[in-house]
Amino acid sequence: MLELIGSYKVADKSEGFAEPSGLSLSSVDGFLWAVSDEASKLHLLGKDGRLKSSFKLPEQMGTDLEGVAGRKDGSVLLLQETDRSIVTVHPTDPITVSATSISSLKGYETVAAMLAQNPLNKGPEGITVDQDTGQVFVVIEGQPRLLLAISPEIDEIVDAVPLTAKDGFVSPRATDDELDVSGIAWSGATESLWILSDKGRRIFVFDYKSKTTRILDLIYSKKGDLREVKNPEGIALDETNGVLYVLTDNGKKSRLFAFSMPQF
Repeated sequence: MLELIGSYKVADKSEGFAEPSGLSLSSVDGFLWAVSDEASKLHLLGKDGRLKSSFKLPEQMGTDLEGVAGRKDGSVLLLQETDRSIVTVHPTDPITVSATSISSLKGYETVAAMLAQNPLNKGPEGITVDQDTGQVFVVIEGQPRLLLAISPEIDEIVDAVPLTAKDGFVSPRATDDELDVSGIAWSGATESLWILSDKGRRIFVFDYKSKTTRILDLIYSKKGDLREVKNPEGIALDETNGVLYVLTDNGKKSRLFAFSMPQF
């Protein structure tokens, strides 16, 4: 069971932040990056969930933003699901933006057949960065669920790993076909990927080297009652301070949850 530290309201319809879809630590301590699939904006949150600022992105990016990952140099990577692209944002004044289609990456031919049948709403859902090496990880939902390891320069797919039931990606809440992936975060301490499932209401802690999986159910206790995190869409790990963040997409009731970091 997760140990709750706090939960905070985050929805702000006036700023286009009512449908959260991704979360990441910022390179600046005390802040989190977030995106929503309702507006073409990059949002900066405090760790109490309060919206600090929003960066308007070019309209041609569209609004289907599904993931976000901060990098050491202050730049931010976003996922555009419809275009199947990785967007690099430098949140400076003026803001600079560049996009790279996943299909343009060297090595794409090794995964093209696996992705060919995916409908538009079954695409890249989460992105994270190994801050020590710069390697980028993207998780794609569909059949198969797929983890892509991408070079720090975002020019090559260096590995592709199906996330299958036999590898531990199962939940009593969803069939194999229904089980989705909605967010991802890298743990430098354990060299593992924490992969969030909305429909499964679980976190799959995937050891990238051994290809083994541990499971955390999104259950916690509040005032003596057992509760479940509903509609989880974003995940971030603050390993320095021992905090696991989960962002939910629940309309006006969307929240940022902070839990004590589970130990394995």
